Amino acid sequence: MLLGFLTGGQLGNLKETLEWAKEKGFQSISITLPIGSEFLDLNSVISNPRSVRDLVDEYGVVISALGFYGNPIHPDEATRKRHKEHFLKVLEASYRLELPVMTGWVGKYPGSIEDNIREVKKVWPDILKKAEDYDIRIAIENCPGNIMYRPDIWQRVFDELGSEHIGLEFDPSHLICQLIDANAVADEFGDRIYHVHAKDAEINWERISRLGITSERWCPHRLPGFGELDWAKFFTILRKHNYDYAISIEHEDPYFKDYREGLLLAKKFLEMFFP
Repeated sequence: MLLGFLTGGQLGNLKETLEWAKEKGFQSISITLPIGSEFLDLNSVISNPRSVRDLVDEYGVVISALGFYGNPIHPDEATRKRHKEHFLKVLEASYRLELPVMTGWVGKYPGSIEDNIREVKKVWPDILKKAEDYDIRIAIENCPGNIMYRPDIWQRVFDELGSEHIGLEFDPSHLICQLIDANAVADEFGDRIYHVHAKDAEINWERISRLGITSERWCPHRLPGFGELDWAKFFTILRKHNYDYAISIEHEDPYFKDYREGLLLAKKFLEMFFP
């Protein structure tokens, strides 16, 4: 496995990020590329991927995935078109960089789950056809920011789309904050985990007992080891399903404001699970 982190430029440009990652002993980075991001010029990556691959070779830190966490099923047609085009562009850049995985969101449409499934079936076959042509697996983060936030919905999307090229960017924190057993679900869907966000969550039962789950801050996201997840069991499940790719720390812990400090604390904790 590769121990790394998710970044969108918090450490500077790509060279500075790879340099810091190497210095601190990380093996990989994953990159989020929203529309308008200046961290990577996608046109340059597509036309001259060697410039990025040379940097990766120089520092010996792998780019595990490029990601776009946007909304290709947005209800506004112009926005939908823009987000789909950007997703496909990130997918092409991933292909030019010879990456096996791209990460992102399937999107979200206002309405019922059935409404969302209908829109997914309109938009996603084209994206998956391109992913199949490139032989890149798309790992969808199970975040409530998109419709693939819950296990039954994952299964429905997988069944409707019928492609092994779409799977999960598994993030335990989002399941914990739905009071779902993240490890049980990881075991159930282990063969569809294509990328991992290492992020924990802490359930504040005292706050829930007073204000319930409609209040704010009852389930803050935490660095790995500071929340509810049994990480030893989680890594056992990943090994059981032969997962051997990136463990990408996503730092959203409100109690450790410094991005670098948070990454290093998470790394120190997670290293016990790496040989």
